[in-house]
Amino acid sequence: MTSLLTVYPSRITITPERKRNSINDSLNVLIKQKNKAIKNTSYKLNFKAAKNPFKLSKTSKRKLFDSINAMYVLSAPRKITMQTGKCIYNYKMSFITLTLPSKQQHNDTFIKSECLNQFLVEIRKHYAVNNYVWKAELQRNKNIHFHLIIDKYIDYQALRRRWNRILNKHNYVNVYKEKMSKLTFRQYVELRRKSKKTDIRVIHKSFKAGKKSKWANPNTVDVKSVYSKKDLAVYLSKYVTKQVSNQSEDAETLKREISFGRSWSRSYSLAQLSYKNKLLLSECLELINYLKSIPKLVKHVIGNWYEVFYFNISCLSNEFKAFHNTIMLANASLSNYPFP
Repeated sequence: MTSLLTVYPSRITITPERKRNSINDSLNVLIKQKNKAIKNTSYKLNFKAAKNPFKLSKTSKRKLFDSINAMYVLSAPRKITMQTGKCIYNYKMSFITLTLPSKQQHNDTFIKSECLNQFLVEIRKHYAVNNYVWKAELQRNKNIHFHLIIDKYIDYQALRRRWNRILNKHNYVNVYKEKMSKLTFRQYVELRRKSKKTDIRVIHKSFKAGKKSKWANPNTVDVKSVYSKKDLAVYLSKYVTKQVSNQSEDAETLKREISFGRSWSRSYSLAQLSYKNKLLLSECLELINYLKSIPKLVKHVIGNWYEVFYFNISCLSNEFKAFHNTIMLANASLSNYPFP
């Protein structure tokens, strides 16, 4: 039986060639796909999830990591000039954290559909952000917060103003202003050091900035730029792979599993990105033998009817990188992927 090789962002699979479907079978598949698409026409429904949203299944993890890695591979490194005049070299992606400035007053699905959804709509419209992945989590204070990965640079101050404006439609910034305006500097120091130890000079600077803005622009947005695969790995392990199961599952957390809704999602462009370019194994034996020759860099998994090679592309040879990049770009073009 002929074996086919499929190239993904961080792995290669070898599987037997599938039997071709008849015309009737193909039509039935298309009808099922169309019916499924109709059911998901409302974007806001995308924030409602089933089962336990705090514990990602293997399939969800694979899709999540494939989407983020694909964004990284398909985002060409580029020079960014910031508003300050400083330059960012080899920029590829941004990791953005969105938080609430005051105690959460609405359920999780409401925050996603009314706040996160509006934020995504606006950055698509104003900054042409077509490719993104978001993941929702709970903070220690039980507020929901979001990690958003995009492949376009946006100034963090612009993001913060936009996110705060959206939040304050539901009074979150006003509640923060009312609380903070009553604090003395000593009380502010105590509040800041409850969450983490911070240098007193940094706290004093933040206090002065807060007073100057009349506490109307809380620090609800954090942005980190991705320049390399190493950065990506660090951010993925720190922000994206965390699960509530690693924290104490108290009664409130367990209760919120039911109403939390979807814990992650991705842009249409990434959901539609397919890996249709399948190569004959017989034509790629040299590359496969290369992967087998470096077991410390490549994880090789063998099943009953498949083989998978997991790798970090940045650690492999230039010849393999060129091959991988060519196939990834070809797949993206076939899927009409909007390159940044």
